[in-house]
Amino acid sequence: MTALTANHDAERKDGILVAYKVAARTVIYKGALVCLNAAGYAVPAADEAGLTFVGVAYERGDNAAGEDGDVSARVWKDGSFRVAMRSPRLEDLGAPAYVVDDNTVALSAAHAVSAGTIVEIPADDVVRVLIRNAVK
Repeated sequence: MTALTANHDAERKDGILVAYKVAARTVIYKGALVCLNAAGYAVPAADEAGLTFVGVAYERGDNAAGEDGDVSARVWKDGSFRVAMRSPRLEDLGAPAYVVDDNTVALSAAHAVSAGTIVEIPADDVVRVLIRNAVK
């Protein structure tokens, strides 16, 4: 690519919903926390080394019978979402939330895959996490 020498239409897009190719033999369920693996394919979020949090699944991405990238799933890149958390306390509001699995966060985790900030405790064992500051 070269530097611009004239006006250019950069084709603006809001970027709130972004499609990611799903890893082989993987199902991502609607509402799941989603990460990219080291190869750049979407996988259900987990507390594992090498994963990068990218958002919350807008839709199901069923690539159970496919190879890497045969299916894509759109992912929310902004917003706050309800997820499970064991015994949240009022003092946890404003604290960072870390991925445990594709539907659970905690105040700490072995591999510190950030999912965002706890902004609400709407029910027992449920928090609302603002993902904006954690998505890559």
